Amino acid sequence: MPELSRVTSEAHEAMSIRYNTMVYELQQRGIKVLIMSLGEAYFDIPLFPMDDLPYPQVNHYSHSRGLPELREKLAQYFRTEYGVVFDPATEIIITAGSKAAIHMTLMSVLNPGDEVLYSEPAWVSYPEQIKLCYAIPVGIPYDRSVYDYESYITPRTKAIIINNPHNPRGSVLSGPELQDLLDLARQYDLWLLSDEAYSDFLIDDSFVSVARLDPEKKNSAVFNSMSKNYGISGWRIGYVISNGALINNVLKVNQHLVTCPATILESYLAKHFGELLEITKPQMRDVVCRRRQLAAYMDEIGLNYLPGTATFYFFVSIAPSRLSSEGFCTRLLQEDYVSIVPGIGYGHSCGRFVRVSVGAATLEENKFGLDRIRDLIRKTS
Repeated sequence: MPELSRVTSEAHEAMSIRYNTMVYELQQRGIKVLIMSLGEAYFDIPLFPMDDLPYPQVNHYSHSRGLPELREKLAQYFRTEYGVVFDPATEIIITAGSKAAIHMTLMSVLNPGDEVLYSEPAWVSYPEQIKLCYAIPVGIPYDRSVYDYESYITPRTKAIIINNPHNPRGSVLSGPELQDLLDLARQYDLWLLSDEAYSDFLIDDSFVSVARLDPEKKNSAVFNSMSKNYGISGWRIGYVISNGALINNVLKVNQHLVTCPATILESYLAKHFGELLEITKPQMRDVVCRRRQLAAYMDEIGLNYLPGTATFYFFVSIAPSRLSSEGFCTRLLQEDYVSIVPGIGYGHSCGRFVRVSVGAATLEENKFGLDRIRDLIRKTS
């Protein structure tokens, strides 16, 4: 057999997806698993009629920037919700999920050998997507603050990726922290790439979009996800917002790889944009309230975790367990049928943590899972 690409051969499988695949295999055997590993929240969402969508147009290609009506809705939403103004004709592309938007943007700004900084714990796809662009991922240990990032910048640094609100910490960067990062980007002529897929998973008004601080978007690009915020992750609808020059580069990648997102799904979301938000926004707040209750419960039972107030994730310490994070998660799944994700998948500095998602189970089920985590730490210490 001819040689395979070294870049893809050396890429790591997404740790969260690997453990969710193990869950699906257990479920196929009829075993009930408490799932605390999924990167999504389960919302109660009605299926609106689809027979009134504009047939036969929905069966065909749409604009490769995304359906104009949906781009207009998103522009209005960002203006009202986040104080961010962008031109829906030239400064946004709707893609098949925000994951694709991030990778296409990395392809559009990186050259081989460039370095990209990101903070650990990092969403599992950042380093692998950077490597797939023939660039070099540079993880910053979890105990460093944004004010330490400058010491990691080298002549090869091209971009900084941030995740705000953060998966898996649940933390939210403040306005001054974001401004400091933007000042660094301007000083060193870098891109500041802001993954804001969890922007609506907050109770308060602490979220600030980078695009608000960089209104001309000269140094920044913002990614977000309709499928994540609307509880329809399987639909794969995301987008990127930036200046026209970068968006035109992303457009070329999008045209050659995807052409356009699924037209019928874009049409559905454009038609029911406001109705879906009315249904999902209260449920997003409920999930974050549940997170707050479970934080208090972990304090009560002695589980330690990195601080955060948003999303539906916790990054929980398993110290002083003797097990690696992979060994810990595998044993918890095999013995207690509770699924969580090893922290090592989120960076080299994170091997003593696990990611716990509380969006797909009830409060009591989540408490049960946290009890099992605490018990396994005690058994293996």
